[in-house]
Amino acid sequence: MKRLLIILVAVLFLSGAILGGLYVFMPGVLGLGAPKPVEAAPPPVVEAAPVKPTLLKMVTIDVPLVMDGALNRQIHFNVTLVVAPESLAAAQEAQPRLRNSIIQFAYDAFPRQYAEHGKMDLPRLKASLEQIVHRFLGADAVKDVLLQSYFEM
Repeated sequence: MKRLLIILVAVLFLSGAILGGLYVFMPGVLGLGAPKPVEAAPPPVVEAAPVKPTLLKMVTIDVPLVMDGALNRQIHFNVTLVVAPESLAAAQEAQPRLRNSIIQFAYDAFPRQYAEHGKMDLPRLKASLEQIVHRFLGADAVKDVLLQSYFEM
């Protein structure tokens, strides 16, 4: 009985070793077929890096709001222009005249705005600034006019 058990264990180990060897080294003999090569994923499509906008920051514009001969409040706002890269030099050159035009507009329009509405209409202010900037530099040169900050004292 012991001999039969030893022979049976030896046959099991030997058959396991043979099947393991066939599985690893010759899978075709077992009907498994050759392992298929793993297909590499196509390389990711590299998109062009987005072009950073060219920003031209203007100096803070300070406008006193004089109503009925008295100083009512002081208005401070910052304007930043999003400029086409090829128009940056022209925008920098025109910046002092542009700033002066914005200040002239503010001295004329702000008292009327406060007399009519009692507060500043920021979307209307932005639209007016865009008109001034486009008149100076052209609509193609300036992509956007940003009001970076606005406060009253």
